[in-house]
Amino acid sequence: MMHRQRILHVVMNGTLDGASNQALDRRLLALAAGGTLYDVLRLYRFTPTASVGRHQALARELRLDYCSEKGIAIVRRLTGGGALYHDQDQIGFSLVSRSAAPWCNVPLAQLLSKFAWIVARALRALDIEAYASSPNDIEVCGRKIGSVYVARRAESLLLHGVILLGADVRTMLEALKMPTEKLTAQGLATARTRFATVAELRGSPPRAEEMEAALIAALERRTGNRARQRAIDELAEKASAPECDAEHKFAASIHWGADDGALESVMKTTAGATLRARAEFVPDGSALKRVEFATDAHVEPAEFLCDLAGALGGMPVALLDGAVRHLMQRRAVQTCGVSGSDIMEILDLLVAKQRLHRQHEFSVKQANALMVPNAGRRPDVVSLLGKAAVMLVPYCAKPAWCRWRHQDGCSECGLCEVGEAYRLARERNMPVTTITDYEHLVAALRQMKQSAVPAYVGMCCNNFFVKRQRAFAEAGIPAVLMDVSGPNCYELKQEDEAYAGTFRAQARLDAELLARVVALVPRGQSHPTPEAG
Repeated sequence: MMHRQRILHVVMNGTLDGASNQALDRRLLALAAGGTLYDVLRLYRFTPTASVGRHQALARELRLDYCSEKGIAIVRRLTGGGALYHDQDQIGFSLVSRSAAPWCNVPLAQLLSKFAWIVARALRALDIEAYASSPNDIEVCGRKIGSVYVARRAESLLLHGVILLGADVRTMLEALKMPTEKLTAQGLATARTRFATVAELRGSPPRAEEMEAALIAALERRTGNRARQRAIDELAEKASAPECDAEHKFAASIHWGADDGALESVMKTTAGATLRARAEFVPDGSALKRVEFATDAHVEPAEFLCDLAGALGGMPVALLDGAVRHLMQRRAVQTCGVSGSDIMEILDLLVAKQRLHRQHEFSVKQANALMVPNAGRRPDVVSLLGKAAVMLVPYCAKPAWCRWRHQDGCSECGLCEVGEAYRLARERNMPVTTITDYEHLVAALRQMKQSAVPAYVGMCCNNFFVKRQRAFAEAGIPAVLMDVSGPNCYELKQEDEAYAGTFRAQARLDAELLARVVALVPRGQSHPTPEAG
């Protein structure tokens, strides 16, 4: 029996605003799920747009004030993954397919890889040696040139992504709330090494039509479908005002901008994704009142994290692990970047913070300022502090005029909070080390591990913790880290200077939080002071 060759309908949408592009993707997927459309490839460009993944919190990922000031649209994709900045220097592509090989019954991670390799082969047809990089990027010599994302509904799926013809790195770094380099010529040059563009690799401004033709040809070869450019009635009209309004509401559905009194934790998963959660508990702490999750991981079904949050509301703390396992198994959840164990671990951190809040009178703000790496399952912050034997302080918390700023040690002159940290540590026989740059941190943690330091107390900004969590994880030493306030290198876009130990602004330690934390550290025996080398 001969199988009729399927047609891949190609639609050229030109340049559209962010909400319209997302609305058309949503419309296409719904039509395919309903059996109206089968194989459609939509090619388009963007007006300036910042897009977040399906599960990300807007206020944690984007500089919303900057986007508003510059007229950058904000949208939420139907797919997972991290935040992106789009403009006319990128080609966007959206493939919607229903019940078609090679996509049927393919696990999530494999599906992302398959689609990324199709895009990589399209680039190779233009003499660009691209390859797929797990879980969803396309790279050239370790530099990102594109990315792909996936969403499924019923028997249909949406595969979409972007290819960088060029890159406005300055605007990208300004729009996305991510650790960034200083926006100088040198800093921008450093940032550009993270990305590759078709224009750079081919040595001339690319023709979008050439890239689009290569992508169509790669899809034809992989699927066996025959491409045909045509107008499709369902896409003839632009996205309607109600459709765009719905996209704006969807974008704001996970915001996390307001301080609503919830406890919050953030962690880097073993697979490299960022997982956030915030929650409120009943007054006696025995059960969750509500919980929310946010992540740049890929999760199927797409609505699972929202459904999980709803299911855990009102649940006794003792039953959380079992509920997470049961729901993930019952829903046949697939993930890239986050696991059930990660979800249970971040719930543990929230439970630990509510105990500090309820039993030791830490305010919600103070509890949220704590980061607890390497504490394992069901961490007890008080017990961990009972073993703390070393204190690490960042040089950036010392005043710029202080002669000790770039040296280990402190005169305890009383003119900054670092002196108070040294005094409190000295009262408990805890050696203190001022960390003067990132390499010093790595060396100090290595030496502490060799000296079998059981736990330590430290300070760093939340952005540093998320970006550099690998250093803490590799040391494997439990810690209680306190967030610092005031100017930090990430918001000032001076990460390079901070890495090298030349950051000039002064961060501030929370003296009250510091006193509360150290009060839970017993006086103990002295341990060797960590040293570089």
